[in-house]
Amino acid sequence: MYAGATLSVCLWECFGDDVLGGLRAIPASKWNGYSLSQIAIPQLNVCAVSQEPTRDAMGVDQASLFAIDLTVPQEWGLAVQKHPAAFDAIKYSSRFIDQPCLAIFDRGGMTAQLRETLVGPLSSINAAVDWLDDRKATLV
Repeated sequence: MYAGATLSVCLWECFGDDVLGGLRAIPASKWNGYSLSQIAIPQLNVCAVSQEPTRDAMGVDQASLFAIDLTVPQEWGLAVQKHPAAFDAIKYSSRFIDQPCLAIFDRGGMTAQLRETLVGPLSSINAAVDWLDDRKATLV
């Protein structure tokens, strides 16, 4: 139904800072507030900052996109969003694991074009619970 690698990237993006913190603790209310969905998307005009030629054209090095201080990558994301090419999305690499992520901009009625299929709450998905166990993370 969904790719395990994709689920792992999503979990890292949502909970990576919590897991990598000294206590390896995730607030239970945060974990319980998330669910997994599959989203069908239309064809998009994407700026792929995950690709070296794109970063070279932008004059940005990959390290700045992985900065712990999120101000830097967020500024680049905003610059892409405001670019005259009117990109629908930005493709970037997760700062936790070297896997692609896609951020879709909410413009031009984009949300009406997305089709969501709910898979279920994270607590009901074995692969998500295994991800917690593999990282020895606890819910607090």
